[in-house]
Amino acid sequence: NIVIIQACVNRAWKTSMEVGVRVVTEDLLSADRRYCCHAYLTFVALPQPPLATLTTSPTAPQRLPHNQAGDQEDSAAVKAALVNSPAARRYSFSLPSANKSKSKSSDGNSNSANNNQPKIQLPAIEPITQIEMERYTLAQSRREARLLQASSEYNLEEEKLLSDVRDQMRHWNVSQINHPRTQKLPPSLVDGSPQIAMQATFSESAQLVLPQHANSLSITFGGQVMKWMENVAAVSASRFARVPIVTASIDSLQFHRKTMIGDCLTMRSVVTRVFRSSMEVYVFVDSENLVTGKQTFTNEAFFSMVALQPSPSLSPIKTSLPTLFAASDLERSLSEAGEKRRLGRLQQRRELVEREMRGVLHTPTVERDEHSLRAADHITIGQYTHTE
Repeated sequence: NIVIIQACVNRAWKTSMEVGVRVVTEDLLSADRRYCCHAYLTFVALPQPPLATLTTSPTAPQRLPHNQAGDQEDSAAVKAALVNSPAARRYSFSLPSANKSKSKSSDGNSNSANNNQPKIQLPAIEPITQIEMERYTLAQSRREARLLQASSEYNLEEEKLLSDVRDQMRHWNVSQINHPRTQKLPPSLVDGSPQIAMQATFSESAQLVLPQHANSLSITFGGQVMKWMENVAAVSASRFARVPIVTASIDSLQFHRKTMIGDCLTMRSVVTRVFRSSMEVYVFVDSENLVTGKQTFTNEAFFSMVALQPSPSLSPIKTSLPTLFAASDLERSLSEAGEKRRLGRLQQRRELVEREMRGVLHTPTVERDEHSLRAADHITIGQYTHTE
């Protein structure tokens, strides 16, 4: 397939903006195009990091011997290189910088370069067409919904629950959890299906952030972190279902703190809720500074994974998945809250389908076909439709 990715800034605020991304696939043989997925990404504008400049001192007109002058220039060059390096920004080396020193301005006042740094103010978006106006309005609605959800009582309760879950998962050990004796549970009393303990689906992965994983500011690409999270989520889902797995959707992925080159990221995941042919998997990421040893929680998300029949059909399984067994009150609370999260996902999907039918997600360069209009309670993945 050809993957066609289109993006557009829907709205900009003072220092942040929402970018809508739409993905369409095209079959090279039939030329059919199918709507694949859509996402809204929030980007934050950052000030340009200060860069040291090499300048000669006007108070030292005397000439130095050739060897001393060369040593001084080499020392200044090395110092400037260290100040400008990603490592200096990451570990905050205390090195003098021309930008940090005070200088006299033309009017005789002493100003710092930091004070002279312009404040960030993104340009405003001007919607022209009706579709652009609707995107503009919906972007503001989504922003207000995010702010309201962050301060809601339910969100505070869920955050407390997830914080306790993270603390528990940090003490789990993959080798002990996946021992065969820990997975043998009596069949479910409801339908007689096999039971698998939630703890037995635990998965863990550690990744070192290298330069190819980061942008020009040495900050890890969000998509790279998402890829690592999806990999570990697929392992948890596979350990539970023992069949091929694909990703159906990802709940809102919040990056609470940035990670940098040289950090070690540890991804941990566990299956939290099971439906007919899909599973909800919780994944969170901890960052460790390998120099100081400081560990920090950075981000989390819920992944919806679909269980498939073996190839060549690769359609959702027709039999029910095993039963998820929650061994503690904390695990039961996490699993019970999964139903509310599922209803929220279905509501968002219905709204997305409605906008797709109205053409809000449509861009003129991509023609929609009948495959783009899906039922609100279905997920289109590749060549099959999954009903959750």
